[in-house]
Amino acid sequence: MPQDEASEGEQALIECVSRLATEAELPALAIFERELARSSFPEDPILDLEYHEEKLRRALRQEPQGMIVQTVQGEIASWLWLSTRRTLATGEQYGLIRSIYVRKRYRGRGLALGLADYALRYFAGQGVTKIIAKVHVDNQPGMQVLRHIGFEPLHVTLQYRMAAGNGE
Repeated sequence: MPQDEASEGEQALIECVSRLATEAELPALAIFERELARSSFPEDPILDLEYHEEKLRRALRQEPQGMIVQTVQGEIASWLWLSTRRTLATGEQYGLIRSIYVRKRYRGRGLALGLADYALRYFAGQGVTKIIAKVHVDNQPGMQVLRHIGFEPLHVTLQYRMAAGNGE
């Protein structure tokens, strides 16, 4: 059996602890963000770990309670990044699920669903009535998690790639 996969019997045996992320964990979380960039922007991902770490450092200062890690035996198994924002046009406050990430060896155990459910409770506590999450079309597990807790598609972005030299 590959190291990153667990048998059905192992799936029920993990004990997970959820808590706020710390600045010391930002290098590990930057690696998760790089992996999310690869899957979310496969044609042009930002892979620079320093970029991701600095972005997370600013976010941690701005809204530390929106950055949650789940650990299993001291190892970060999954992570959630939330932001509370306001629209420019109306000033309405809304929630933004920026990242949900589960390490491969912990996938299929309900961690992402638990994090998504936490996001709903967190934003309800902030008085938010609208939450947005952007998911790449190829990320079916991510869409399943969000649809499971009640998210529905709102906008679809379509893309067309011109062959080089066809723009003349």
